[in-house]
Amino acid sequence: MSLKKFHIFIFVLCSLLLLLSASPVFAHLMLIEPMEEDKVKVVFDDGSIARHAEVVAYDHNGEELARGDVDEEGYFRYDSEEAELLVADDGFGHRAEYVVGEETSQSLPRGPGVALVLLGFVLIAGVIYYRVKKKEAFSG
Repeated sequence: MSLKKFHIFIFVLCSLLLLLSASPVFAHLMLIEPMEEDKVKVVFDDGSIARHAEVVAYDHNGEELARGDVDEEGYFRYDSEEAELLVADDGFGHRAEYVVGEETSQSLPRGPGVALVLLGFVLIAGVIYYRVKKKEAFSG
């Protein structure tokens, strides 16, 4: 491989890695965690408190029962007998929903997702490298 082609290959590979770092894989995920029968905590997946979150409680008909901001520790209290759905929104694009009484589910850890994306880029780079080598063999 000529030095010029090698530099192009490295440039493309570095560009792909930079694009990867700007992907939504690194975004916060907002969660509503039930704490007690009438109390939930709104946090991000890294454990930090969603301080600017507003929570709205809805009944089984979709009617709004209560609306309010979380306290300084991330807690929100609601009427657990009437509420069926809680929706938290921080106004910055993070939103979470919790159906009262259901188990909360968290997403997969980020490690495997990041590893799969990196593996995809390595495979793409390998295919490009193979095609360049194959083309050089026919040309040379």
